Amino acid sequence: MKHAMKALVCAAACAAVPFAALPQSYPAKPIVLLSGASVGSVGDIGVRTVVARMAEGLGKPIVVEARRGAGGLEAYAAGAKAEPNGYTLLFANVGLATNKFLRREWPVDALKDYTHIVQLFSSPYFLAAAANVPANSMKELVDYARQNPGKLTYASTGIGSGAHLQGEAINMAAGTQMLHVPYAGNNAAMALNDLISGRIDLYISDLNNFIQHAASGKLKLIAFVDKTRSRLRPEVQTVNEVVPNAYNLVVWWGIMGPANLPRVLVDRINSEAGKALSDPGLMAKMSSLTVIAPSPNAPEQFTRQIRSDVENIAKVVNALGLKPE
Repeated sequence: MKHAMKALVCAAACAAVPFAALPQSYPAKPIVLLSGASVGSVGDIGVRTVVARMAEGLGKPIVVEARRGAGGLEAYAAGAKAEPNGYTLLFANVGLATNKFLRREWPVDALKDYTHIVQLFSSPYFLAAAANVPANSMKELVDYARQNPGKLTYASTGIGSGAHLQGEAINMAAGTQMLHVPYAGNNAAMALNDLISGRIDLYISDLNNFIQHAASGKLKLIAFVDKTRSRLRPEVQTVNEVVPNAYNLVVWWGIMGPANLPRVLVDRINSEAGKALSDPGLMAKMSSLTVIAPSPNAPEQFTRQIRSDVENIAKVVNALGLKPE
């Protein structure tokens, strides 16, 4: 009996050794970070900035490997199938959560197929108006839209795009009937030109598209799509200040691993990300990209964000009657 008990204790101890040793020995080689972000995009530049700082703490390089195929699905699929050893990770954005409702061929699940490690940064939308729209704030816009149902138009880069879903989330919560104008082929430049010329009234996009033209008076920043005001434009109201129940579809980016990634590895990576996100110099670089880097955040916070997106996007998609294409 004593021999059997000793054997069990030894087996348990031996099994625990690899995982107990992981924080000290990991990483023993470079880490590959799969990314579906377009090379040179805000997401791509942002992640390379953050992981360069993380690599200093980890003592090994983090190699960002672009897998842009199928609109990022190539990266997402490979990330889900990777060995849960911490050497192949995934750089994902909110599209991982939204596309399951909009694309027929989307074999991955943002909640089930991944281990959520850390949210790195986000780029919440701004709602901009043409200079001739008779509203200068979110409150004035909602009042005008309610008094003139069906008169205001808002642009997005296509049916089912994040901006489309956000516009309809505002309509649903505010009781307005702003009309959606999709620009086929993700034609953001044409949508912006039509906003400046007054052919459309509103456009939902990131600050990079608006900042220069807002400064010159060619358009107006009406609202920020997040719970709190933007540090970059604190004078602009949030949507929720006027429409408290409106869902905010925030474009986030973060690091994930495959399902069942050991918690010790999750905590190690999360810790180094937290140190990077606490670096004032790095934060200044992120602000120059007009993205928001959150305070160090736990994996559970990231999971809650993703779950909220999945649940709220499902409501908007169902209300619109959108079908996967």
